Amino acid sequence: MIRLGLMAAIAAFGAGLGPPAAFQAMDGYADYATFRARVLELDASERVAVTSLGKTLGEREIYLLTVGMGTPDEKPAIAILGSVHAPHLAGSELAVRMARLLSEREELLQRVTFYVIPRPNPDASEAAFRKPYADRDANERETDDDRDGESGEDPPQDLNGDGWITLMRVEDETGTHMPHAKDPRVLIPADSKKNEKGRYVIHTEGRDSDRDGQWNEDGPGGVSFNRNFTFRYPFFKPGAGPHQVSEIETRAVADFLFSRTNVAAVFSFSPEDNLMHPWKGGTPEQDKARIRTAVASGDGPIFEYIAGEYQKIHGGKNAPEPPKGEGSFSEWAYYHYGRWSFAARGWWIPSPEPEKKEDAPPEAKGKPPRKSEDKRGDDLVQALQWFDQNKIDGFVPWTPIEHSDFPHKKVDVGGFKPFYLLNPPAKELDSLAAKHADFAARLAELLPRLAIHEAKVEKLNAGVFRVTATVANTGYLPTLSDMGAATRELQPLQIRIDLPQGVSIADGTARRRMDTLGGNGGKQEISWLLVAQSAGPHQATLTVWSPPVGTDSKTINLE
Repeated sequence: MIRLGLMAAIAAFGAGLGPPAAFQAMDGYADYATFRARVLELDASERVAVTSLGKTLGEREIYLLTVGMGTPDEKPAIAILGSVHAPHLAGSELAVRMARLLSEREELLQRVTFYVIPRPNPDASEAAFRKPYADRDANERETDDDRDGESGEDPPQDLNGDGWITLMRVEDETGTHMPHAKDPRVLIPADSKKNEKGRYVIHTEGRDSDRDGQWNEDGPGGVSFNRNFTFRYPFFKPGAGPHQVSEIETRAVADFLFSRTNVAAVFSFSPEDNLMHPWKGGTPEQDKARIRTAVASGDGPIFEYIAGEYQKIHGGKNAPEPPKGEGSFSEWAYYHYGRWSFAARGWWIPSPEPEKKEDAPPEAKGKPPRKSEDKRGDDLVQALQWFDQNKIDGFVPWTPIEHSDFPHKKVDVGGFKPFYLLNPPAKELDSLAAKHADFAARLAELLPRLAIHEAKVEKLNAGVFRVTATVANTGYLPTLSDMGAATRELQPLQIRIDLPQGVSIADGTARRRMDTLGGNGGKQEISWLLVAQSAGPHQATLTVWSPPVGTDSKTINLE
């Protein structure tokens, strides 16, 4: 890693980077030049060290912000990643703001370190600032997505010249989609089992450039950071890469995290949200599987509790269902890296509260409940209503065009603009960052804490002593998650007794491995039999530690 000092920040501003560049897709979001300047500005703080984990194919830095005091690598740490899904630009904006806010909490930083990687896939995020604007989440590696021996020969195209890549709807008797009953601008899949007939076939905006009967199936290519990790890796799928952790970005982040044995938990901004939709624990039978694909049964209640803490701080409701995380960072961090892993979308378009159900009339009691109303596409209808209420131009009206690939058919271009369903207006970023900084501080409070609760010395005979130490965990989290124990990626809890000259161990070893201590008072006793060859008094020191948990020590007298 390369330390980037204050002079680099001054040089960046001197180069004319100055205030945030106008992001024509969503004003107030920072392109790479502005993002870099903001990151380097933080390097002026004594509590923030800015380093680089490496450079991408596009020659952009993968920045690391170490927020801490004293010897930060020797304290328990929380890793924070923003924008693991590149179009989720709010993630990097919030992560940078969180680093600044957390650097102001001196008492917190005396105990805990925060490693912040705000924009782990900067090439893909930068693509959001280039016209035509498209929902691109991949880096700049050339890939052959349709496996025809050529790369990037059939990309999306801006057919109506508005600067956005949206959708095409083609009227067809064999169509798969139909207009929503509440708002015909929204298209939903037709359900043949309900005798619904589709009206449109849907494609990404563009032409069949390679004339293979498919549309826009081989665009600019690239590998997605959030599909390139090892857990549930989506082999041979677009964006997954040639193999797991194949990219500069994913390897840089994974190598860094594996090198920091003090990381206790990982928090990432990601659509794979498990704080509004907490992971559920699996069964004891699933815990015995050779390949673990379910949350450990003992970890499930902890995920649900911490999700509850997040929800109280965030205050949002009705969050969208998260997508399946194939090759995702957040699942890798739990299943293969072995840490507690929490992921938050952070923001979503508010939806109206469900109407309160009136008490059923007496004659209706005892009857089976009515089936739930069809909700397909209602979230998109609500998004359009919210856009209208807030005067946000987030939808391209369906407009007819002439399309040579579909002669004699009606073709319209339109749909939701990229980024607007996933990212809030920039004016909301500061308040959201404050909430997430509060959650990071709360998570730090819940980390395990070691204490040598009691150290007892018994004189058994002349010069013979039994020392018994009781070690307790006074934090909420156990010293090791069940999945962390299964992966064996974390250093276990250990205790050591350091003896003065003239004192030796008659039974036991100086350094011992301890069991996992449960939260809120989990404890274990460890004993040694010591022999003093000379008259005292003698002093011995007990030390208990684990890098992601911390350390405690106690001096005892052998009289």
